[in-house]
Amino acid sequence: MDFLDATPEVASLNQYWYSARTLAALVAELESGACGLRVAFLSTPSVYFSLPEASAVRQASYCFDYDDQWNGDPRFRFFDFNSEKIDADLEHAFDCVVVDPPFITRDVWAKYAACARSALKPGGGKLILTTVGENEAMLRRVHGALGDALRKTPFMPAMQDAKLPYQYSLFVNYDLGAASHLAAWNDEVPDEFRASNAERMADEAPDRAQGEAPVGGAGLSFEELLERELQREAARA
Repeated sequence: MDFLDATPEVASLNQYWYSARTLAALVAELESGACGLRVAFLSTPSVYFSLPEASAVRQASYCFDYDDQWNGDPRFRFFDFNSEKIDADLEHAFDCVVVDPPFITRDVWAKYAACARSALKPGGGKLILTTVGENEAMLRRVHGALGDALRKTPFMPAMQDAKLPYQYSLFVNYDLGAASHLAAWNDEVPDEFRASNAERMADEAPDRAQGEAPVGGAGLSFEELLERELQREAARA
């Protein structure tokens, strides 16, 4: 049984799993060797547990998550992003981090950026990040030098259940190979998002470009989406 069949989302933890096709694309990218061998999965258990058990990447990597239902796995570590770092024995040991925070706000992303720096080997590493497109300029700032090369991939991730009122983009800080699944459009995502996903926010732009139409749905503005996320975070505290 695969991860999606075996693992219900826990609403109180703001869990939303990627779709099977999105998981397959991310697994293929990691298995291709483009991101190195050792990967820190920060709040992305669906990707870690979708890797084949015999995969060299999985055997070299760790899953860091707040939900301790997986604490029987030898490569699982309990993780609270508020610590702004990972376990001391694994600091600066990873080639790549895959990150999908439970909230899209800047304060949360700043803490995940600190955790990413704690995880990656000295001199930097690869980033694979999921959030709303409007966060692009903010992501580059909170990740510092690691974020200088961040850009949206042509592939936009989809969730297995379309519960979110906005569409995510996928960000990487390295060049995708021509054969990468992340270099192709994901036709699970409505075509209306193609144009916004191709746009790039200027480095000097504020966290949300002035006058930019929200990527979200359900008639909510970006500010309303953020307020919803802040309310969810407060309820979790």
